[in-house]
Amino acid sequence: VCTLKNFPYEVSHTIQWARDLFGGYFHRRPRQANDHVAEMANSEELSTFATSLIEKLGEDAALDMAKELSEDLGSIPFIVGTADTCDPEYVQAVKASSLKWAISQAHQLFFLSMNELIDKHPVDSLDDEGAPFWSGTRRAPKPLRFIPLDSEEDEVSAQQVIINERLSQFVRSAARLRMEMFISPDNGELSLIEPEEALKALEDDAIEKYKKRKSKEILHNLSGGGEQDAVSLILDELNGAKTGASFMPHFNLADFEKDDESNGHVAFVTAASNLRALCYSIPPADAMETRRIAGRIVPAMITTTGLVSALSCLELVKLLKGLPLTSHRNAFVNLALPFFAFTAPLPPEEISGMDGKTHTIWDRVVIKGSSKNPGQEMTLSRFLKKVQQSVKLGDNAEVSSISYGPYMVYANFLHSDDEELLSTSVLDMVKEAITSEDDDDFVESEERKGASQPEDSGVAVAKLGQKKYIDLSVTVEDLETGEEFELPPVRLMKGGIGR
Repeated sequence: VCTLKNFPYEVSHTIQWARDLFGGYFHRRPRQANDHVAEMANSEELSTFATSLIEKLGEDAALDMAKELSEDLGSIPFIVGTADTCDPEYVQAVKASSLKWAISQAHQLFFLSMNELIDKHPVDSLDDEGAPFWSGTRRAPKPLRFIPLDSEEDEVSAQQVIINERLSQFVRSAARLRMEMFISPDNGELSLIEPEEALKALEDDAIEKYKKRKSKEILHNLSGGGEQDAVSLILDELNGAKTGASFMPHFNLADFEKDDESNGHVAFVTAASNLRALCYSIPPADAMETRRIAGRIVPAMITTTGLVSALSCLELVKLLKGLPLTSHRNAFVNLALPFFAFTAPLPPEEISGMDGKTHTIWDRVVIKGSSKNPGQEMTLSRFLKKVQQSVKLGDNAEVSSISYGPYMVYANFLHSDDEELLSTSVLDMVKEAITSEDDDDFVESEERKGASQPEDSGVAVAKLGQKKYIDLSVTVEDLETGEEFELPPVRLMKGGIGR
């Protein structure tokens, strides 16, 4: 995966990357839009839809999906023309929108992402072993962008002319397939884009970028780079998609067909592959070679992924049967060599505790609320007693501190005689700790001072309310020696912290 995503060194790698790009752009994304268009159109509160995405996919994947929906269901071209997809005004709007989309994708794929990779791993950087990072099969990429031949800002070399030509081919083929999401491929002539149209769109975009470059830098500096929480970012994207969704469009899906020269599928894969090859100084392939290699690509699902899934299932069966650790195996596999090696896993490191007891990173102390009244919130006093009973602490030991992430919730030297605090629910104490970072009673512990800054308190409290449990870090003190020991993570179940 890393080879295809960041470190290709053969044209077969760039062809497979381009083939996957085709599937993502013209099959997965239109199907995704079709699956969610009705839900978005009928949703009165997009925040509910955004929250459901986060719960299903996680924040990063949900934001990526929202951005795709915003691109695919933006109000243009739906608000232009009539319901007839052959209407000239509608076709022209789709063409303009598709050309703009294709240019933005080219800029992201072959300029911005290449710059990001070089920023992360500069050309003269070293790896963990002190060797040059960009060595062996790793090739440092070169960012590509379109520069008009009459540009006064940049010198246009012979190499740049080649770059311009390949970018034009990519934009032309990508915009055509994008148009066919909106307009039936049966009306093939309507979606055809002339080379001059792609070139003109690229030139106009380059001029627009040049005009806005300085003003964008100024606006960015003035903005201060304020951050938004994930739900707000997702809502910003979904708001742009709701207008288009209200028209209830149905997108056409494209299944890759290598043997039909008229459908533009191989043309897109060839253009995308050769641009990526140019980024990494890999010799390009013509359409015939691309068709040959693309036709022989075996989906990963039936090779490496299938093997890894099978090996994982075998280990799961051993776990369910309760077999000893010596029966389990780590697997190291490279199907290309081929190479297969299996080793016995090591037991987890044991961490010392009170009275010679030990625990590992896999252990948990689970505290549950009252079974008679599961909705009742557990107070700090009751929680301390439950911990004392669960880990069987004697009279010579007591809980010295309780933390939630980077937040100190309880310290015995501060709060042991505070009756009001002891009668407060643990959940309320955690919320108070999160929202009152500057309170002297809720200071960060010494080992947390070098940690990264916690997330926005409002977001943290919202996430807390969605959890079925909270994990707390608890330390206990030996009253005779003054020595402190950390317990395994203490998990307070939802029944014990209120609904």
